[in-house]
Amino acid sequence: MLETSELIRKYGYPIEQYEITTADGYILTLTRIPPMRTKSDHSLPVLLVHGLFASSADFLIIGPNNSLAYLLADQGHDVWLADLRGNRYCRRHTNLSSDSREFWDYTWHEIGYYDLPATIDHVLSVTGARRLHYIGYSQGTTVFFVLASTRPEYNAKIGRMYALSPAVYVQQVRSPIFRWLAENGPAVKCFLDAVGMWQVLPHNRAQYALQRALCPARIARPVCVHLIEQMVGPNPNGTDRLAQHIMAGHNPSGASSKQLLHFAQLNRCGRFQQFAYERTDQNLAHYGREQPPAYNLSAVTAPVALFYALNDWMVGPANVVRLAAELPNVVSLTEVQDPHFNHLDFVAAKRVRALVYDSILEQLRDL
Repeated sequence: MLETSELIRKYGYPIEQYEITTADGYILTLTRIPPMRTKSDHSLPVLLVHGLFASSADFLIIGPNNSLAYLLADQGHDVWLADLRGNRYCRRHTNLSSDSREFWDYTWHEIGYYDLPATIDHVLSVTGARRLHYIGYSQGTTVFFVLASTRPEYNAKIGRMYALSPAVYVQQVRSPIFRWLAENGPAVKCFLDAVGMWQVLPHNRAQYALQRALCPARIARPVCVHLIEQMVGPNPNGTDRLAQHIMAGHNPSGASSKQLLHFAQLNRCGRFQQFAYERTDQNLAHYGREQPPAYNLSAVTAPVALFYALNDWMVGPANVVRLAAELPNVVSLTEVQDPHFNHLDFVAAKRVRALVYDSILEQLRDL
């Protein structure tokens, strides 16, 4: 299966790749599609940040004229694709082995607090821009709100933030798989720790071979499609099946088991808060209090445009409406005009360009 860089080169787009190191030692990959014109019509670079178990391929997978990265590049934007710690492109550390428990001892809090500042600062340094536009999908939005609330000085570096299915409040979850995980999160984490599985669903040849066996392209609705629908919501006529098959070659791309547990905690507690440790003394040691602190969303002063879907089984509309009410600078709250549009459709739907991306492109032209 082609890697991100090969997907970009396949269609004749220019590409640059960088390695950056976070303050806590993780080595990340950052991919750029520079403006194809000598001088871009758009002054601010655009940073795209992927979801959980995913990679930068999220924004490339349905190809030119459809995928967001290519559409932005075609419009003359300076496009940057982040890959976050733990996925298939970011399994290195200055001191730790990726086989060690210590390497995987993080949640999406650390991604927001360390990975995003390193990424944003590098983009601004290379381009000479003072700000950038940020587009996040699912966990790519979660980590942004961690950054903007815990390191509020970064709000000044954001031109506009576009949040596709923002995973901040996750109470109204329709996915039976996620509901089971939320109810049994601590037990699942205990089991994974006991068998030495600190990472979940890593990208490797064995996993890819299993996916190809269970999900052959010749079958319209194989077992893996049914499983995915139980996670994200069914949309058999709207989701691009070829794209879904291709995506299986890229995702899942690996994550820390603590990332999953942190999302499960949000579902149970009903707050957007930092990671809760099992024992009170651990919370006291980390936070100076018995309960983990909530993220201060009132500190997120960057302008935010929110997009949500009615058939999203992971992030329900009520969750996004609640988030919008707590953010001080919401510029738009957009419901996708297709009642069957689901969570995965933000990157894999047949009509995602018309339903979502064209609106983003239009807004960016007007800024």
